[in-house]
Amino acid sequence: MVTTYFTGLILMATLIMPIGLQNAFVLNQGIRKQHHLFVATFCAFSDVLFMCVGVWGGARVFTAYPWLLVSITLLGALFMMVYGWQCLQRAMRGGGVIETDKKQRSFKMIVLACCAFTFLNPHVYIDTIVILGGFAANLVAEQRPFFVLGGISASFIWFYSLALLGAKFAPLLSRAKVQRIIDSVIGVMMWGLALTLLFNLKG
Repeated sequence: MVTTYFTGLILMATLIMPIGLQNAFVLNQGIRKQHHLFVATFCAFSDVLFMCVGVWGGARVFTAYPWLLVSITLLGALFMMVYGWQCLQRAMRGGGVIETDKKQRSFKMIVLACCAFTFLNPHVYIDTIVILGGFAANLVAEQRPFFVLGGISASFIWFYSLALLGAKFAPLLSRAKVQRIIDSVIGVMMWGLALTLLFNLKG
């Protein structure tokens, strides 16, 4: 069960660590210290919701339709390999710079931004429902709660780290050289997890 917990933690961490729209938003709110704990909590609990839907709701559908499990697992593995390749390409040519503007925003605007970055972001659905759900469907019922706990831990640790330590880490993360290192690590992990999905494929 410990192995299953860390599998969920590592898989979720690998999926949410790349600097995207949602992460950049959380990081910037931490830098400005504008409702940053609310933003981190919103994003983390949204992941909890999506993970539960993916792991349990998705798993039941996959059980009823085995061909769907094969299709979704292949889609997830393909997505991770493509995304991993994109990370490696960015690492070779260098990445962009994280936005660090100090523009003030109202609480209402921050809530709306949280909803947009979370519910209008297709990567959230792919990561939590498609990939995590497809991976969990290959686990026995007793293992799934530990897998979800691992994913939840990764989500809370990551988003609160971005919010609370954003001011300290943003200058470092915004450097092109550091971003290239991060992209290299993420790219390798993505490819490794894609191969794991394929090796554990049932059908």
